[in-house]
Amino acid sequence: MLTQSKSIQNYHSLSQSNLLIDIGFMVVLVLLMPFNGFAAELDIDQLQRNHDVEVTAWIGQQEDSGAAQVSVNQQVILNIEVATSRWFTGGTRIGTIDVANLIAKQRNQLATNFIDTKGDKTWARQRWEVTLYPQASGSFVIPPVPVWVKVSAPDGSNVAGTLYTPPLGLEATLPTGLVSDTTPWFVASNVEVEQQWHTSQEQLKVGDAITRTVTVSAQDSLSVLLPNLLSGQSTQQYHVYPQPHQLSDLQTRGDYQSARTEQSVYVIQQGGDITIPDIEFQWWNSKTNQLETVVVKGQSYHVKHTLASFLKAYSSWLIAAGVVLTLMVSTTLSVKRYYRKRPVPAWLTFRRLVRAGRWGEVRTLLYRQTRTHTSLLEMTKVDSSASWQQDSLRVQSGEQDVSLVKRMWRSIPRNRQRKFALRVPKAIPTLDKVRQNRG
Repeated sequence: MLTQSKSIQNYHSLSQSNLLIDIGFMVVLVLLMPFNGFAAELDIDQLQRNHDVEVTAWIGQQEDSGAAQVSVNQQVILNIEVATSRWFTGGTRIGTIDVANLIAKQRNQLATNFIDTKGDKTWARQRWEVTLYPQASGSFVIPPVPVWVKVSAPDGSNVAGTLYTPPLGLEATLPTGLVSDTTPWFVASNVEVEQQWHTSQEQLKVGDAITRTVTVSAQDSLSVLLPNLLSGQSTQQYHVYPQPHQLSDLQTRGDYQSARTEQSVYVIQQGGDITIPDIEFQWWNSKTNQLETVVVKGQSYHVKHTLASFLKAYSSWLIAAGVVLTLMVSTTLSVKRYYRKRPVPAWLTFRRLVRAGRWGEVRTLLYRQTRTHTSLLEMTKVDSSASWQQDSLRVQSGEQDVSLVKRMWRSIPRNRQRKFALRVPKAIPTLDKVRQNRG
């Protein structure tokens, strides 16, 4: 019984000692709580005030002061630099920029990291780039841009928060009076154009297809700013079916390259010669400060007709030819019916005799023509000119010349008209006598 009582007393003594230790440990924790609370209260704003982290921003060249001066549609770089006197412990994110008539795009998703010395501290720096493209003339204000960072604090903890860049100004103007805010053009430092043609088969016919692919590559520009080249206007010769555009924006070692690829399929509707027109666009060269015009040549093709396409293409001509042919046939039949019971005209008989080579009857008809129109029996007396006398002798001698007899056939009525004009009596026959008597 005594042994059991001593054991119980020892147990209570040990419990009291452990309780004192626990109380002492709790007191130490309470004493340390203010210091731990101070460390937990560190935030990104305190680090910025203590110059342990900083953010700067500028447009264009860092040494520029005031608002940056650029052309409308010209690419300009907004540089955002974040620095800490310790090190970054997490990824950095740049907020969006929303300004009217201004396109802002973070094309480079990676920052430029470097280290430099400032005073007696070594700073870790990250430089980010955001490309800006003003779409209209005027002044722009870039509002403070939020930058989310996570850095190491002097007490060894990790502090995350948002820093803000200062507001920045930007002035945009038209580079030349030859362009306006409404005309399609863009700004770049270099432009290249590539064009490809593909036909469904070598010898084209109606129903075949021609594929045209045009790619415009521009340096220091944006793909959405490049012009729409293939308008997709159909004609009677072909129907145009535009394909989806392909846009790409790449960044390689600080060089920004954009490309726009357009493709159209021309389905031929008519045969013959067809021409797909040229393409023309303008761009402002930011290196030479000149407006340049690019002409992308079109292409001409010869297309074979099908029966349906031939009838469709020449339907109006075929209808007109059918109408003319019908009129000619009906006129010929009417003339034949008319002269079936009437004498054939002299000119038609003359042509038939000449065509048949019946020269004796041709000369007889010439003499009849002479007697009918001039009342003369001798052909040589119709005209006293040397040419007529010569032609008359040739006919009388029996020369067989088609052009000779046709010329004389046409000349006999004309000679009659001249002789008749010479024999017309004066309106007042006694006019000369009256004048003589007055004289």
